[in-house]
Amino acid sequence: MDLEYLKKYQLKLAKKLKLEDKIDVKNVKFVAGIDTTFLDPYKEPTLAISCIVVLNLEDFSVVETVFGQKEIDFPYIPTFLAFREIPSIMEAYQKLKSSPDVFILDGQGILHPRKMGIASHFGVITDTVSVGCGKSLLYGKYTQLENKPMAYSPVYADGEVRGYALRVKKNTNPIFVSPGNNISLNSSLYVIIKSINGYKLPEPVRLAHNFLTEYRKRLLQEVKNG
Repeated sequence: MDLEYLKKYQLKLAKKLKLEDKIDVKNVKFVAGIDTTFLDPYKEPTLAISCIVVLNLEDFSVVETVFGQKEIDFPYIPTFLAFREIPSIMEAYQKLKSSPDVFILDGQGILHPRKMGIASHFGVITDTVSVGCGKSLLYGKYTQLENKPMAYSPVYADGEVRGYALRVKKNTNPIFVSPGNNISLNSSLYVIIKSINGYKLPEPVRLAHNFLTEYRKRLLQEVKNG
């Protein structure tokens, strides 16, 4: 595993980033959430399992759900998450029959040392509109948020605003929003807020996580039953 080579590859991809709006986000209707889990996260190699859930934001109804799985032997290394999760994500992506307006990934966009978190990586290689929504801060700094719903504060990294810390609900830790590709900073925040449906995480990502949990349980039961 040559991490220096992978860094150079990330920097090469970063040159292809487009941080302007490819679409009018006020007209966004279909949003996909992407999440990934592992059959046994402490084993190498292991089976990576990804889920993509496409929702209609008008009523939060599920339009499509697809799964992808791939045996991987790349360990978890901070700032290199895409190399662990993208293979199974692409397996799921290739099964999609619908065409979501935006993809939200559980992870970072440009809030990354090389501006190439998993949401940016996915957005560049698929040339889609993508947004990163991480549960923890990988890179950058922000000022304390007000303790009220939908309070947000810019996250600074390397002298520029790279994303936002967003407190969805009172007395909860913030989530971290940043553009992936083909979308601007402010539009990324707009899409995430529009995708909230009473929970801390955007509804497409929350459902992808829930569906993955059930899918993984079934796989584990199959393994147990031989």
